[in-house]
Amino acid sequence: MLHIAEPFGSAFADWLDGQTAHRVRIARHGEAVGARGVSMAPPGSHLMVQGRRLMLDHGPERFSCRPSIDVLFESVASDYGAGALAVVLTGMGQDGARGLLAVRSAGGTTLAQDEATSIVYGMPREAALLGAAQHVLPLPDIGPALVALTRDSS
Repeated sequence: MLHIAEPFGSAFADWLDGQTAHRVRIARHGEAVGARGVSMAPPGSHLMVQGRRLMLDHGPERFSCRPSIDVLFESVASDYGAGALAVVLTGMGQDGARGLLAVRSAGGTTLAQDEATSIVYGMPREAALLGAAQHVLPLPDIGPALVALTRDSS
């Protein structure tokens, strides 16, 4: 989840879509969680998962953020429990740390980027300090770890 405002949010999703083989788009309220592709929260809205559907919420900011990663991860923990997988990457502040802990507490798998490869070691640091991250990895190892973890759960 990126903390990015319009008009850059939609343009960034379009740019990312052209950079990867995965389809990248802005999430729509009520759409089913897809097996493939990347859904981004629209600027100014929390993205949540409920009943395996993407939900948008305009509730209060968390840590001055809307969208908030904590809101997303807490909903993923609630909806997927032990089947959840969540990652916190480089970023400023503490948004994401408590949500990552919620995923771990629900039995899900959690990863955080290490300090050496983080541009800003704020969010991953907070997650590590909370004991929310089961695995703290350098950025180049996160993608392969996610592939291995998703293969193991298939």
